[in-house]
Amino acid sequence: MTRRIGLLLIAVLVLSTAGCGGPLMLKHSPLTASAQAATPVALVIKDARAQEFGGGNDLAIGRLRNLGGASKPFNAGNSVTGAFKALFTDALAAGGFQVVDGSPVQIEVDISTFFMDGYVGYKIDSKIDVRVVSGGAVVHQAPIAEVVAFTYNVPGDLPEAFDQMMDKIAQDAVAIFNSAEVRTAIAPQ
Repeated sequence: MTRRIGLLLIAVLVLSTAGCGGPLMLKHSPLTASAQAATPVALVIKDARAQEFGGGNDLAIGRLRNLGGASKPFNAGNSVTGAFKALFTDALAAGGFQVVDGSPVQIEVDISTFFMDGYVGYKIDSKIDVRVVSGGAVVHQAPIAEVVAFTYNVPGDLPEAFDQMMDKIAQDAVAIFNSAEVRTAIAPQ
């Protein structure tokens, strides 16, 4: 009987730690770069999140709650702005653009929301404003807003949900950079 209880405890411990391979890393799936000649653009990523939703802490991506509802901060293993810089650099390459510091055309990305919260069911909200600036004037602006809802049952649910969110944002960004409006706004200067 004692042996069965011991084996049960070991099984519970193993199952509860499955998928805990270190901190959650924000990443997106690889994007295919465009075959067309790359037009240079500068890229500026700004974390414009409110402090209670991660602003001021480039690692903060949410809150986890216990059974009583008390929350604790949840941080990524890499920076939010760094992950979005990689994502938008790849999305621009998929649209036929190359990130070059000092370019006269600038892509400004303001992250106003990127945060997970919930209790039994969780959701990750994102709101991102993408602006194309040329000659000091905004020549095109497009929002990205995505939500991923999920139930947090096992540790693997968190990375999967954040990967899904990052992939949705990447696809939205690729669509923006492939649009006729952006191509016209970023026509070679």
